[in-house]
Amino acid sequence: MHINKNIVVMAVIVCLSMVTACFEKVPVKELSLAKNAITEAESVKADYYAKDEYAVAKDLLLKAHDNVKNEEYDKAKQNAIESQKKAKEAYDKALPLLAKDTLDIATQSLQAADDAYASVLAKEDYAKASEMLQEANKQYENKNYLATYKAALDADMYAKNARNVAMNQKETLADSIKEVNIVIAQAEGYGAAQYAPEKLALAKEHSAIARTAYDAGELKKGFSAIEVAKLNADDAYFTALKATAAKKIDEAQAAIEAAKGTEAAKTSPNDIKAAEESLAQAKSLFNDAKYKESMIASGQAISIAQGVSSKKAIAVTPVIEQGKEGVVVKEEQKEAIQKKVEEETEYTIYKVKYNPAKRDCLWRIAEKFYSDGFKWNIIYDANRDIVKNPHLIKPGWMLKIPKGATKLQEPSKKDDANQAIRKEDEPPYTELKMKTE
Repeated sequence: MHINKNIVVMAVIVCLSMVTACFEKVPVKELSLAKNAITEAESVKADYYAKDEYAVAKDLLLKAHDNVKNEEYDKAKQNAIESQKKAKEAYDKALPLLAKDTLDIATQSLQAADDAYASVLAKEDYAKASEMLQEANKQYENKNYLATYKAALDADMYAKNARNVAMNQKETLADSIKEVNIVIAQAEGYGAAQYAPEKLALAKEHSAIARTAYDAGELKKGFSAIEVAKLNADDAYFTALKATAAKKIDEAQAAIEAAKGTEAAKTSPNDIKAAEESLAQAKSLFNDAKYKESMIASGQAISIAQGVSSKKAIAVTPVIEQGKEGVVVKEEQKEAIQKKVEEETEYTIYKVKYNPAKRDCLWRIAEKFYSDGFKWNIIYDANRDIVKNPHLIKPGWMLKIPKGATKLQEPSKKDDANQAIRKEDEPPYTELKMKTE
């Protein structure tokens, strides 16, 4: 039994010796180096940029493994060494090509970010991308291709991030385009096609360019174009606005002169005076570059003057007597004429007053003339050409106050209901809102 045990031990020792001897013959180091070389080649995409060399390296490594299986250890070692060499060739061939392509891609990405206006909308990422791209170009010139590749990868990453951040703000450009188009429309409304045709054309042209750039995602081009469009649209708007305001003053002057030439002017001195006051106000506002306000005042002057021109002359035969100063009209007859004129005139002119303690509003004016604040809407309806917002009237405005208010318009049922439930000493809501500035 003891003898059998010794035999077993001896057999194990012999086997281990044989395995160790076989292992020592396997070219483990060469196989490992070849495998690592192929992995490095793959890291620079040698399978794409150096297909032939890469394929040979892999084939040689496979043959080396087959040699080991067949216990052809010398051949295995030789094939492993050749595999490593081919893998290195593949690496050296692929790396410069990969570096150049990555550099080109990063350059394109930075250009795309620039087109998206990332230099303004995503400053940090854009600046980092520019910095890394500059470093990549420097390393490429020095033939440090691995450093080039890594820097270009970073540049590409930052550039793409910058563009994405910028594109998230794309709607800012869309809003700017809408705003400029509104100004263009307003300019056209004031006759910019006549008064500022070149500015208007440039504004439209660059607004269209901005829209095309927006659709293409070229935000830099879009923002640049919309800035030009905005400048020209503003110029066209103010030029047209000023010209229209000046024209309105001329129209008001002509309307007043025409009114003065009518028979009705003799019996409407207050109306003529009110029209002239509005015209003077229009000129003053124009000189202060308040063109919209000037047009409102001119419109008042025109409205009042045309009202005089539309009146019929009152045929009243005056009683004449000879006095020391010559032929005169009796005072009683003057009063009769004035009374008849007032009766046949459809409205009275009222100038809005400025009183900080108790500001004028349509409610208070209706109380003054009709003894009923709820009839403010009658005054509003008669002055819609001037009063755009019934809650906002301005000192100096000349308002037409219709006579015979009950014939023109009755208070609404809603107003009657409101009046019924209000306390006598409680200021009405409308009165509180319709203040002058």
